[in-house]
Parts: sequence; structure tokens; C-alpha cells
Amino acid sequence: MEYVSLKGTINSAVKVISFTPYLVRFELKTPEQTYNCLVAKDALNFMYVAEEAAGISIFGHFNKRKQLIVDKYHVKNVIQNFSGVR
Repeated sequence: MEYVSLKGTINSAVKVISFTPYLVRFELKTPEQTYNCLVAKDALNFMYVAEEAAGISIFGHFNKRKQLIVDKYHVKNVIQNFSGVR
């Protein structure tokens, strides 16, 4: 099994495609290519932190269908509209 490490942005909405077990799908856009990605490990937490157009770094491997199975990820969340109580 060949592992890859990629950086890019989330190019689509993050969607749940299976509930038993939880399986989440999104598209990763890099400067070179667009990848179909699946997250099974810690999928609910990924749904919570991932947003469309957010920066992301992933580590994973490809399955037989050439989908990228994400083993580890780091989502860069940027707070755009921050309002604090004074």
C-alpha cells in the first residue's frame, strides 16, 4: 500500500454517504489535480471542523476505485466573522 501526503482545499460540500459505519466524502483540490476523498476514522469530528474552501493537509492511501482514503488530516479553520461581546 502506497501512502501519500497532500495539501489543498476542500472543493465540495462534506457529505455523509454511510451511517454504519460513518463514512464522509469530499473533494480535495490541489494545484495539480482534484481527488475524491473518503474519511472513515473520526468522521463525525471531521464533519464538525471541515468547511468548503478550507485549507487541509491529509495523509492517506488509495483504494481499488482510486479514491483517497484519509488516515490523518489537519483542517485550517479561519474565523472570518468573529464578533466578541464587550
